[in-house]
Amino acid sequence: MAKTRRENVEWAHKLKPDWIPYIYSTNHEPGYPLALEHNIGREAMAYLTFIIDNYAGLPEYTAFVHAGFKQWHNDVGGIFTPDTLKELRIDTLKTRGYVNLRCHTDPGCPLSILPWNPTETDIKNDDTRVHLKQIYMDLFAATEEQVPHEIGSACCAQFALTRERIRQRPLADYVRMRDWALHSNLDTFGIGWVFEMMWHIVFGQDAVE
Repeated sequence: MAKTRRENVEWAHKLKPDWIPYIYSTNHEPGYPLALEHNIGREAMAYLTFIIDNYAGLPEYTAFVHAGFKQWHNDVGGIFTPDTLKELRIDTLKTRGYVNLRCHTDPGCPLSILPWNPTETDIKNDDTRVHLKQIYMDLFAATEEQVPHEIGSACCAQFALTRERIRQRPLADYVRMRDWALHSNLDTFGIGWVFEMMWHIVFGQDAVE
């Protein structure tokens, strides 16, 4: 998880020994040795940094969550993240490899992005959606023909993964994705939004999940 100074993450330490927290400080807060060199992309920078730094020794299962104890998008077991994690079925995660921690499909489903067909409003406002085709090609080292016409998945950038599912991609892929974030012309919100829309694809799910 990525932690700002205003966020209290004591709740995460209380999850031990079931879960071992990896807490990345976004602004070099004392007492948090895992510090992000670049605070951009919201939680995406912490997620990618964790994978890159621990690729050779990943835990069997990893839950990627936000630092807040209470989140509006937690919908399994209530709005508190510890309760959501308690409801996670490890046997299901082991079978599927990837599990979105949100069960409600709104927002995000059935479709949230049409990379080949942005709306006139998006074009007028030069919305990030207008550039999604090129962004997809850059993130995944894909050809134009490989860019899906529709992308959709439940929000909100909280999910659990098996070690095997993460390693379906080579380490170099995650390095490339982080480099894209570090050099993107988008602001930090835009970078985070791009990854939120595509985490499921990053980890091997269909474009429309």
